[in-house]
Amino acid sequence: MNTIRIAILFAVLSGLAIGAAGATPSLIPKPMKVTAGEGTFQITPETNVLYAAGLADAADYLAGRLSLAFGKPVAARPARGTTVPSGAVLLTAAGADAKLGAEGYSLTVSKNGVSICAAKAPGAFYGAITLLQLAPPAAFRAPAMVEGVLGGKQTVKPPRPCDEPNIAGAKPVGSLAVPCATVVDKPRFQWRGLLIDPARHFWTIDELKQYVDYMAIHKLNSLQIHLTDHQNWCAEIMKYPALTPEKRLNEADPDRVARQTYHKLARHYYTQKELKSLVAFAAKRFVNIVPEFEMPGHSGAFLRGCPQCGCTVGGKQMRGGEVCPGKEKTYQVLQGMLDEMLEVFPSRYIHIGADECGKRNWRKCTDCQKRMRAEGLKDVTQLHGYFVGRMSKYLQGKGRTLVGWDEILESGAKAGAIGMYWRSGRSDNIVKKASANGQYLVMTPTAHCYFDYWQSPDKKSEPQGFGRSVITMKKAYELEPLPDYIKKTNPKLVLGAQANLWGERMKSFPHILYQTYPRACALSEVAWSPPEGRNYAEFHARLLLHLKRLDAAGINYRQPTDIDKPK
Repeated sequence: MNTIRIAILFAVLSGLAIGAAGATPSLIPKPMKVTAGEGTFQITPETNVLYAAGLADAADYLAGRLSLAFGKPVAARPARGTTVPSGAVLLTAAGADAKLGAEGYSLTVSKNGVSICAAKAPGAFYGAITLLQLAPPAAFRAPAMVEGVLGGKQTVKPPRPCDEPNIAGAKPVGSLAVPCATVVDKPRFQWRGLLIDPARHFWTIDELKQYVDYMAIHKLNSLQIHLTDHQNWCAEIMKYPALTPEKRLNEADPDRVARQTYHKLARHYYTQKELKSLVAFAAKRFVNIVPEFEMPGHSGAFLRGCPQCGCTVGGKQMRGGEVCPGKEKTYQVLQGMLDEMLEVFPSRYIHIGADECGKRNWRKCTDCQKRMRAEGLKDVTQLHGYFVGRMSKYLQGKGRTLVGWDEILESGAKAGAIGMYWRSGRSDNIVKKASANGQYLVMTPTAHCYFDYWQSPDKKSEPQGFGRSVITMKKAYELEPLPDYIKKTNPKLVLGAQANLWGERMKSFPHILYQTYPRACALSEVAWSPPEGRNYAEFHARLLLHLKRLDAAGINYRQPTDIDKPK
């Protein structure tokens, strides 16, 4: 039996892999450096959680988690000094290593207290997450989201096992024993993301908040929300009220709303007040909300609300899912919509999609042909590039950065914008050429990062995935976001990695969690941890304990099977 398998066996038998001096903590994602100590520190409801100026959000989150674990309130209070009082947990910036960056931290657990030292608030938050992971799984005790209500009750029998919420069975504990250790850590990439798609199947704002909370446990920091597509427009726009979906869904198909999920929802769009509350909730967990408003393609819902932005041929309005990039009216309406949304979403990054744009109408449209002649554009691909460039310039003028799928690079690199590589194999040359011209990228390839795909070849035992492809947890873990051709030139061009969960097949919130976890655990490690020494077998061993944390937190997930075992 080799060393790796011995380590796995030890982890399984002990159920911990954290208690003994010298043992590697079962932390996910794996930190940069861990040094185990002797003994433990006991966190109790009486433990003081203290914080320095600027670190209140991290301390409040930690105290809130401890309150749930104990079933008793634990308060965070401002610290009076920079040294750890006996029996306390201190979050401080004093003595922080600037080389660890804004998201890095050092964590020291001794028998007498805990110090979380970070130069910036995000680092203090991630240090608090690591502290909670060092503790027993009960540290993540929380109610499950049931039918859109946190801690709610089932009123409808879920139709499939994947739709069953993971109702947390963890009971309050009197104390949490944390092994003494020192952790020095920082992320490999700044963009560590997931995408969720309420345009296809709608999730309530409270469900989105819980999705954010579950991301934070894994040090994921970017949630892209696909708010618009052919099927639905999910964001309230005061200037264009015709975009709100019920005005068309109920008139066209009164039963469609009831079919969206297995339990009925009142409506299928978010008010601006709700979206602002989500942004604020996420900010306290250092998760950035990246809204996606599809343009110029995937715009069926937009055109139903604003038909004047579609193409015309011989004075006749054309059918299709692409806006008209020839009409000046199109830019006026889209920019007016964006102006409202920029007040809701403070994110530097605004995603416009720009993928899978048919362009068929553009070849015939009077306004498109006129625009191409005026701008000296050779074909509709360049017209697509003109549209993207113009929207990018508009967003830059507002202090924002445009993000789009890799189709934005078909007409060349887009300075000041970010491309998302998704078409594994098909767009490799496009992305390679764009990177040679200094294009910033986020890696989210279909080969590793499409979590709406099947999780196992055993399709009889799995809920239906999208398409025919299979992405196992091991496949997700094998992603290397930094290609050799970029590593050799400018590795800073790759901002990070993201997994996408398109919503066509996911009809309940527990189902989307089932598709997310534990594959998102693998993604978090790929995006956070150093690549040196990465080993799936060792990760799998740590995951066995981590699943108990998911149970305590009320997170539904797919139980690993033989396909997920290290070979």
